Amino acid sequence: MLFQINGFPVDTYPVMIMVALLTGILLYRHQLRQDRIQGWEAFYIAVLALSGGILGAKLPIIIMHWQELNSAPLSWATILSGRTIVGGLLGGFAATWGGKKLLGIEGRLGNQIAIPVAVGMAVGRIGCFLRGCCYGEATTLPWGVDFGDHIRRHPTQVYEIVFDIILAGFLIWKKRYGVVQTGELFRIFLNSYLSFRFMLEFIRVEPLGALGLTAFQWLCLVSLLYMNRSFIWQLINWRRSKSYEL
Repeated sequence: MLFQINGFPVDTYPVMIMVALLTGILLYRHQLRQDRIQGWEAFYIAVLALSGGILGAKLPIIIMHWQELNSAPLSWATILSGRTIVGGLLGGFAATWGGKKLLGIEGRLGNQIAIPVAVGMAVGRIGCFLRGCCYGEATTLPWGVDFGDHIRRHPTQVYEIVFDIILAGFLIWKKRYGVVQTGELFRIFLNSYLSFRFMLEFIRVEPLGALGLTAFQWLCLVSLLYMNRSFIWQLINWRRSKSYEL
């Protein structure tokens, strides 16, 4: 707990989430100014992405822990606790895609959104680390951290912070020197993060499901297959054509 307001405890985690959101919004505004993009479409896209992200971040947690949440008394702590970055990303993507279709928005601002999201995620994971959630399995490595259960664990939050910062740096470099398509940076961002998160789940403390994979791994896998369906289909057709030539 950081402090209290009229007896209401203010925890580190929601504060860092708010800082992450504010950081992302300010960076998004900076990206728009840098690229000289104006108009209401940019505002609508931001609202759609934020709304879908907030809902998507919470919905998987509600579904997976419905019995626990339903049995607990409703409180602000219950409402604010628990969310997933993977669900937030996919929820924001789905809401933006659907909202643009509904509102007839043709602009694509993936190149302006990717960097703010990557930086905001890094800031948000600081809250996870300080709160002691989203940690990894036990480890004997010297940088293992005890999150209160007297077991030194992989600080997977720190791993993700480092990854997000490196990814943000790459996206900044890519935007400056090599972006050739609209939305290219966001595709790179989503593919990179979902692939990283799929691998990170192997050392995180999460319940296993079908084929020994976690629910988040399945979510990442299905999302990656869907986003890259055109490339996969082209690759299958190319291999078929090569087999016919042989």
